[in-house]
Amino acid sequence: MKLRLAIVAIATILLAGCKSEKKITSYSDIYSERPTTIYIAPINDKALRRVEKYPVDAEYNNEINSAKAYLLQTMPEPLIKKGYYVIGPVAGAEIAESVPMTPKQLRNDDLKKFGTDYGIDAVLVVTLHNWKDENGKKIAYLEYQLRSTKSNVDLMHIWVLATKQVSTNLKGDPIKLKNDTRFAKKMDMDNGTAQRCFLVEKVNDYVLRNLPTSSQRRQFEKDLYRAANPQYIKYTWMDGGAEVEECSEEEYESQAFL
Repeated sequence: MKLRLAIVAIATILLAGCKSEKKITSYSDIYSERPTTIYIAPINDKALRRVEKYPVDAEYNNEINSAKAYLLQTMPEPLIKKGYYVIGPVAGAEIAESVPMTPKQLRNDDLKKFGTDYGIDAVLVVTLHNWKDENGKKIAYLEYQLRSTKSNVDLMHIWVLATKQVSTNLKGDPIKLKNDTRFAKKMDMDNGTAQRCFLVEKVNDYVLRNLPTSSQRRQFEKDLYRAANPQYIKYTWMDGGAEVEECSEEEYESQAFL
């Protein structure tokens, strides 16, 4: 296990060092604008639901509905740990009601009203494009877009093809691993829901912790020359750790939208 984790770590370091731009390049507008307050918009959910004719369909729908809620719930923590102030859920709900913008408008239109009326520096819009279950894998297609309320530019824009490997026995039935069972019990979820929630939380943490440290922190300029995430990522969680590699735009779109 230690050897495998070391290999994963080395692979991730090589990816970061060889294929990715430095943070000063990828996040140049963050370094110049110095945003500190972030509003997380409601999830832009495009994932298809199944018609609830059979219990298995209702179970599937419950899984992805729970994962969507958990996706939103687990976004603030990695941002807060980087030193950003994140608008709380109650205030966030009031803002969403006061400034009724569609996901398309949040992604493309003028956001300056958020800054002038609420003191918000950036709006995080996360799109859940699709869920797939293939060969025991839970696969999610996510898009993270952080937009400035000062200039309307993208401060960050990343697409993630996220996969959680689900081990199976010789018959092809899923095996409940100790870590998965522990997480499901802790969150009071069934195993399928826990698998999806575990995946979106891990992706949130990976993507959002890569942002530059907030300008409110002394460490703000220390990571200028560290590697930034590529725009398109394949994030695969296997038993024991994550494997991350760059993904092409063509591969992402062909799998997410077809």
